[in-house]
Formats: sequence, structure tokens, C-alpha cells
Amino acid sequence: MRITRFVFCCVLAGVALAGCRGLKVDNAHISSENDWLTEGDTPMRQHLLAETVPPPLQEVWKYNAGAAFGPGSPLVLGDVVMAATRKGELHAIDLETGKRVGFDSFGDALEGTPVVNKGTLYIPVGWGKRVLYAYDLAHARTRWTVRGTPIEAGLLAVEGDIIAVNISGKTTRYNGEDGSVRWEQTFGEKVLVNATPLLAAGHLIVADTEGRVVAMQPSDGKVVWTQKLDAPVYFSPSTNNEVLAVSTTRGLFYGLDAQSGSARWRIELADATVRFAPPASSEDMIYVAATDGILRAHDASTGAEQWTFEIDAAFAAPPLITRDVLYIGSLGNDLYAIDRKTGKKLWETELEGRVKSAMAARDDKIIVLTEPRYVYVFEPSGETQYASTP
Repeated sequence: MRITRFVFCCVLAGVALAGCRGLKVDNAHISSENDWLTEGDTPMRQHLLAETVPPPLQEVWKYNAGAAFGPGSPLVLGDVVMAATRKGELHAIDLETGKRVGFDSFGDALEGTPVVNKGTLYIPVGWGKRVLYAYDLAHARTRWTVRGTPIEAGLLAVEGDIIAVNISGKTTRYNGEDGSVRWEQTFGEKVLVNATPLLAAGHLIVADTEGRVVAMQPSDGKVVWTQKLDAPVYFSPSTNNEVLAVSTTRGLFYGLDAQSGSARWRIELADATVRFAPPASSEDMIYVAATDGILRAHDASTGAEQWTFEIDAAFAAPPLITRDVLYIGSLGNDLYAIDRKTGKKLWETELEGRVKSAMAARDDKIIVLTEPRYVYVFEPSGETQYASTP
């Protein structure tokens, strides 16, 4: 009798898990401007939300993904949050309830941020034989895969195609329908790319750990300009389409002209051991944090420092820009709200884990990933402690 009950319970558990296996999203081909379908929300990697999200915030839910995350952001399509883990798993979570609505496994490690394009989820894989998946969200099935060198950087959607840069620096534009190669571009040997590619002033931008930033034509991969920086680049730059903000190691931060690649300005810290986190950009400002525990606001055109905000812990992730407030998480397990104009702290809360990944947002909800396993969703509590700027 006990054996029968045990078998019955196992069958029920298996059915329950199977019901969540697969990533099915209703009306997946229909997206809105409020969705967060790529790292940084747009191919410019601005990490910018035009909405007002006034602090204080309240936790709506917390989800255990069972593994750590890469440096990129989660995605939001409709009422579904999608979070990729370094265990090779992708979790689909209901935005309102925090309940898992889908799950699937892809290889051994998902370092880079996937991208949703026309109802298909494209997934880069950082280890294993298959390094790129095209996954049909409407029918919960894999459409095609690519074998080859692992891809640790996030992906870029261009029209109906996908551009991927593998760890060896080969940049490839794939046909989004069938995975066939439209063009390839390779830049020498012993090149390592971790930074997600982006679009700036119509150019495809790729940066590598040798400190080289390359602009190409997205249509055919032809090189437009190349700039060699004095330090490695590990994170995706950000742009307002005029200035390309590039974070590096060795205490160096650059503002390049997006059209020509020439350096408009250069920030050099006294401490060469400081590593800058990925930047975020608005029309007139660049915001960047670093391992020295300082969040800096710079004029986009000149690089002039406007204000700083300092804590007793390191930063490793980009801030999220909202209309009046910056939100940023730290390696000290805290989430902060900072006034965009003054750099004054408006609010903070303690999290269960360090923030090493970019955030995402939809409407007035902010999605935060913490190491080693949690996905948080926050929204305004309704308590009036901060008045937005008219």
C-alpha cells in the first residue's frame, strides 16, 4: 500500500512538472512598447524607462530560480517575466503573481541575455554543443539551433534577424527564420567578447576584452570605424545615438562619438584597480557605477561630472533610469532609489543577495535579479514620500 501511494505521488509530481515544462506565451507575436524584450530595453542599451516609478517601493513577490544569473537583464513579454540562469535554465514567471508558468533547459550555461523578436525567443548559450536556440514561444518548441563556439554575450535583434558575437569575437548575422548565415566578420586571433553588441547611430557596435571597439554596417558587416581603448571592455556600452559610453577596467571610462568613433571625453580615476559597471544613458546624461562604490552622473556631451553617490560596497550592475529616479543595486545586498537631478538617496531596502545583473521594468514594476538565485518584483507602495518633477 505504501509503495502504491509512493508511486502515485511520484506520478502526480511528474505531471505537475511536465505541465510547466516548456515556455508557452499566449499572443507571443504581439508585443507592446511597454515590454522589455532585450538587454537594456532597446538595441541602444539605455536601461531607460520613461515612466514615473516613485519610491518607496514594496516587494510584490520573490521567486527562487535555483541558480545564479549572468550580467544581463531579465525580459518581460506581456504578463510574463523570463529569467535565464547559469545552470542553463530559462524560467517564465507570471508578472502579477510570481508563480512559474513555464520552464525549459538549454545547454549548460546562459550568460548573455536572450532576445524576443516577432514571437521567437533567441537564446545564446555559453557552454555546450548548441550555442544558439530559436524558440517559438507560441508553440513552446525549438525552431532551429546553431552548433559552434559558445556565446557569452547577449544578442541583438535587427529587423527579422539575429546578430550574435561568440567568445572568440566572430560576429554573425543569422536569418531569424531558419538560422542560415547572412554574413560573418572575424577580428584576428585570441579575441574574447563578453559585451553585448548594440546599435549606435545606425552602426553595429562590438567591443572586446582587448579594448577594441568596432563599428560595422548591420546589413553586411563592413567595418565603418575601429577605436582602440587603453583597457579591456567586458560589458555592453550604452548610447543616446550621439555618444557611446564605454566602461572598462583600470579606472577608465570613455565617451566616444557614435558616428566616427573618436573620443569625445575620457574619465581616468586615480585608482587604476577600479572596474566600471555597465553604463546607462539618457538624452543628455550618462550614469555609471563602479567597484569603488560610487555612482557617477556625467554630462553626455562633455563628460563633466554632475554629481556622485557613494556607499560602503561595490557596484557591478547598471542603474535603471526612470523619469525622475535612478534605481541601482549593490554587492552589499541593497537596492537604492537616487534622485536623478541631485544624486540624493531617496530610499533603500535590503535584498537577499547581491545585485550583479541589469534590471528590467514594465509599467511601474521593476524586476531585480540577485545572486545566487532570486527574482524580485517591486512596485510603488503608494506612500507619498517623493514628488515627481512636473
